[in-house]
Amino acid sequence: MVRTISFLTVLLLLSCSNPPAPKQTSQLGVANLEVSGKPEAIADFENGLLLLYSFEYDDAREAFQGALKEDSSMAMAYWGLAMTYNHPLWRTQFTDSAQAVLSLRERRNAKPGSELESDLLSSLDVLYQDGESKEIRDKNYADYFETLNKKYPDNQEVAAFYALSLLGSVADGRDEKTFEKAGKVAAEILKTNPNHPGGLHYVIHAYDDPEHAELAMDAANAYAKVAPEASHALHMPSHIFIAKGMWDKVIASNIDAYEASVERMKRKGLKDGARSFHAYSWLQYAYLQKGNFDEASELLQKMIRYVENDPTKGARSYLAEMKGQYLVDTGDWNQAFAELEVDVSDLNIMANAKCRFHDAMVAFSNKNAKRIDSAITALDDDIRRQTLYLDTVDFKLCLPTQRTAPMPSDIASAKAVSLQMKGIQAWIAGDNNSTEKFLLQAIATADTLSFSYGPPEIQKPVNELYADWLMVQKRYDDAAAQYEKALERAPGRRLSVEGVEKARVTMAVL
Repeated sequence: MVRTISFLTVLLLLSCSNPPAPKQTSQLGVANLEVSGKPEAIADFENGLLLLYSFEYDDAREAFQGALKEDSSMAMAYWGLAMTYNHPLWRTQFTDSAQAVLSLRERRNAKPGSELESDLLSSLDVLYQDGESKEIRDKNYADYFETLNKKYPDNQEVAAFYALSLLGSVADGRDEKTFEKAGKVAAEILKTNPNHPGGLHYVIHAYDDPEHAELAMDAANAYAKVAPEASHALHMPSHIFIAKGMWDKVIASNIDAYEASVERMKRKGLKDGARSFHAYSWLQYAYLQKGNFDEASELLQKMIRYVENDPTKGARSYLAEMKGQYLVDTGDWNQAFAELEVDVSDLNIMANAKCRFHDAMVAFSNKNAKRIDSAITALDDDIRRQTLYLDTVDFKLCLPTQRTAPMPSDIASAKAVSLQMKGIQAWIAGDNNSTEKFLLQAIATADTLSFSYGPPEIQKPVNELYADWLMVQKRYDDAAAQYEKALERAPGRRLSVEGVEKARVTMAVL
């Protein structure tokens, strides 16, 4: 049997000048794909597809598995299940698990019911091809979907996966040309289906930097309303809001996203690790930008308990991030949180860099030069080890669940943090020439990196730290310029906004 996945019962005419828009009856959005299978299996497939668009991979996997229980010969259910093991924007892929699904389909002789189904299934052979690095497979996968997009120019689902494949083809960082291309493909979907979760989601990812954020504002305002059952969909608008410094909206989005994840955790009987700590950490950052320190402190205190209950890699990584955000943005390096120990020994190098920076800043506030030196030595040793790893291992091969293998951008970011630490080491010694040299080198290193969405990965932005030092040197004009540079990457960031104002007021008085 062939049925259209539309979730539509009527058509809503927006205006004489606009195409008909579908009325939404799902709380996950609207998709439109023809698949072959038993009606009961198709219902699960429909749900899985929509969850897949919103990166709810675990729940999508359950839905596709449900479809296979209803119809083990449904070829597209195997496709969907295999797709849940590819997380392109999280730089994570579980190739062995996906290939096991493909082998199971072959053993059960589940054949596609249409040419489109056959083409979509063939995409998996490209995505999970043996003998190629992940980087090459991702690029080949994007090329394959470019061909499919030309073959099926009116198929929104092909277009959605093409847009996502483009975003996923960028191995590290942000490629403006590729992201813009993906954004245009996704935006075309929304012209005829404004409730498409993939179209909305991928437009946001394509434009979630300060320069382009306005292009995704409509999508940001719509996505959470279109797919409120997906926690990630509730969070995603904040990618645009944070790029615009819209703190109240960042707070509202991430409260909704976090609460949705907690409701899901309770409904499924999961551990604390199922909480959306991603949304939780963004919420804390937004509170800090509003100067709501009590709320930010409360979140951090709760996070400590969650990690004690379920110390997953993800939870510990976000605890390190939230600790750093709180210390940096309050500027209080002598509070109890400053001595909080977070186990980052098995995490990515940037988790280590953040913790080493926290140690160095605590030492700086106490004029403890020896402790700063120890933090620098530890981070530089880690940078050398991880650089050697990149030189000897193909880092673009399949990555583990919580990515600990470094990307080149991680190494560069860690080097920038190390230079910041060397700058404050010279600062505490009263060596102004060396302080400025190291802080400028940190800026130059960070400038080689493409924009990274969300709260700053280098938690004390390089221009902001340099500006702080310039203020102490009474170079107020230079300081104001550096705070303004920091605001180009982090619009509305409180410490930089306050820094500019203080520098200008001081100059006006002199």
